[in-house]
Amino acid sequence: MKANDIRQRLILGFGSTLLLILVLQLLGLTGMDSIQENLRQGNASHNERMALISALRLAENESAGQLYRLLSVEESSHEQELSQYKRHRHQFQQYRHSLENSGLPPRHNALVEQIIKHSEEVSRLEEQVLEKVLAGDLENAKKQLFGATVNSRQEVILALERLEKAQTDLNQLNLQHVNNTYQKMRELLFWISVAVVLLAGAIAVFVVKRTVKFEASLFREKEQAHVTLDSIGEGVISTDDNGLIRFMNKAAEHMTGWTLEQAWGNALLQVFCIKPESDSELPAENPVVKAMVEAHIVNSNQRIRLLKENGDEYAIEYTAAPMMDPDRSITGAVLVFRDLTAVRGMADRLAFQATHDSLTQLINRREFEARLEQALKLCRQSEQHHVLAYMDLDLFKVVNDTCGHMAGDELLKQISGLLHEKIRKTDTLARLGGDEFGILFLRCPLKKALEIIEVLRKAVKQYRFVWGDKSFEIGASIGLVEVSSASGGIAEILSAADTACFVAKDLGRNRYHIYQPGDVELAARRTEMLWMPRIQQALKSGDFELFYQRIQKTSHSNDDPDCREILLRMIDENGHFIPPRTFLHAAERYDLMPDIDRWVVASAFSKISALKQDHQCLWMINLSGQTLCDGRFYDYVIQKKLEFEVEPTSICFEITETAAVANLSSAKEMMSKLKQQGFRFALDDFGSGLSSFNYLKNLPVEFLKIDGSFVQDMLADPISTAMVESINQIGHVMGLKTIAEFVEDNVTMYKLKRMQIDYLQGYGLHKPEPLNQYTVAVVPSKSLELV
Repeated sequence: MKANDIRQRLILGFGSTLLLILVLQLLGLTGMDSIQENLRQGNASHNERMALISALRLAENESAGQLYRLLSVEESSHEQELSQYKRHRHQFQQYRHSLENSGLPPRHNALVEQIIKHSEEVSRLEEQVLEKVLAGDLENAKKQLFGATVNSRQEVILALERLEKAQTDLNQLNLQHVNNTYQKMRELLFWISVAVVLLAGAIAVFVVKRTVKFEASLFREKEQAHVTLDSIGEGVISTDDNGLIRFMNKAAEHMTGWTLEQAWGNALLQVFCIKPESDSELPAENPVVKAMVEAHIVNSNQRIRLLKENGDEYAIEYTAAPMMDPDRSITGAVLVFRDLTAVRGMADRLAFQATHDSLTQLINRREFEARLEQALKLCRQSEQHHVLAYMDLDLFKVVNDTCGHMAGDELLKQISGLLHEKIRKTDTLARLGGDEFGILFLRCPLKKALEIIEVLRKAVKQYRFVWGDKSFEIGASIGLVEVSSASGGIAEILSAADTACFVAKDLGRNRYHIYQPGDVELAARRTEMLWMPRIQQALKSGDFELFYQRIQKTSHSNDDPDCREILLRMIDENGHFIPPRTFLHAAERYDLMPDIDRWVVASAFSKISALKQDHQCLWMINLSGQTLCDGRFYDYVIQKKLEFEVEPTSICFEITETAAVANLSSAKEMMSKLKQQGFRFALDDFGSGLSSFNYLKNLPVEFLKIDGSFVQDMLADPISTAMVESINQIGHVMGLKTIAEFVEDNVTMYKLKRMQIDYLQGYGLHKPEPLNQYTVAVVPSKSLELV
């Protein structure tokens, strides 16, 4: 073969080989560039979507936290908190739209639709919560927030987690695909390298350089993947097929307290030390082992705590997934876990606040009623018997009034601790409101409950509350009712116990009373309770009528004014008048006397102001002991005096002896202030109480009304006559005008005049008449508001 032919063949062969090498090289370079570009784009898309998912979760959590804070802050901060909430919701919508437009794979669209659906439901429910908050309905707002709203928000979070997991799986698949392609390209490059070595060293050097450059690019992509894992908030741990740790991101190192170097090669549970939150639950299992054995994703199905190396604990949830090679063989597992400590802590605090009293830390009335309802169901299912006790502290108001509400609060906390120490572990103690406590004795016969109640009563009675330089002795009035299958609803049971408690208080306090159907005391108490809404309605609708009764003077001195006493009647539904003795006791029981006294003062002043021609008459108006303790009553009287232009010297307020002595300091202060304004005072029913003349020196009274029981008995009882005579004499010595009540006949009238009693009052002289019949001028149309 000629050299020229050889040369031609060599040239042809070399050229063909070189062309083949060039073609193969071109294919290899194109493939590697494609792999690099696909990997770059895939990682960029994955990072973008993962960042959007994390931003969505953060925005959802921030809006939820903002809504929780909106429920707990003052109303003045609502606008600021609401603005923050709307900003987070707007951010959530922006991130959601960005996620929709990020080019998600079609198979992930269903998850995005779930996120859209549940997020719109969350927005709708939270709008309803906001409406209730702005309307002041915090109770229902909390119920909805911790109910349907929490569930819908959880669905959003779960959908985000599933989308995040799907994205992670997709990225893993992409990485796996890149690795497979890379392996094929390495084979191609190997043959290209062989050809380059055989044909030309220069080509070999070129191929080697290209290979080194490609490996560097892959290394950078791998490092970028590690940085991505380190930047997320969830902890990530990967293991080999034996469950030994091969990788941990920064979050996992922080939460476990182990570095990757320390944890490398250790079994998972040596580093990832977990336990159930409840001691009653089974020990936590190894999640990666379970995932590899079962060959599917494993999620935490109980409340789990992660124990850090330094002793700290985290509330977490986790997901473990097996890693497989193309042959579906298990090569290891990936564990992803997240810190839920703050979220669970907030949820637990909100749940505690919803069911407990903030002052005493005892369960509140709502939770107590729920437990009573459950106990009632147990009665009806298994014929169990329980006992309910309703406790009211005696003399608690004295501590409050004397030392202030801070002292009262401290007393309630100390009494709560005292009671809690004395009851059984199975019993339930609750603060029902104010100074009222409830105790539910579960599966307890009445005899045993009475033993415990007696221990509690003695403990409270023997307790001494010290505040500053003052020491107080208190007590407890307790009502008990048995709870059985024959009991009514919880409202009926609580009402029975409450009524029995008030009976115990009526019978002398510091005792207990057991509810029994047909109990006379309880029946009387319930009758009084029925008067309360009738009195309240009468105050609103003005179903009261003022009467007056003349008080006749026995002396002929022009200096003594004519007197008339204002009397009160209630108008029933048939237009009949109800005497005060029928309803005033109930009014005193339920602290309605200050409102009634205000009504009487306003009504009397409006009518007296019309009697201009009768300006010399002295009008007597009764005041209760409760009103004497009402610091705002003075301002009310002055307001009505100015409103109706009443002359204070024409008004004489009557105060009973027992009310004055029981509230001596308050009575003296109130009377002195009104006396300075020109009002006058009479002491009513004198002799029926302590009958002590000493305190009269300290009270600015001008009239002394002798108790009518002595006057009625004068004809048959010489002691009553002596009492009337002695009260009259002492009153005159002290410069007081005396008034004898209940004068019913001429003989009594004659005897009283001989004793030189200054005034006489009774049905024998004048029967009460409606005050409207006495007025001769039109009463100005003025409002009788009870301020």
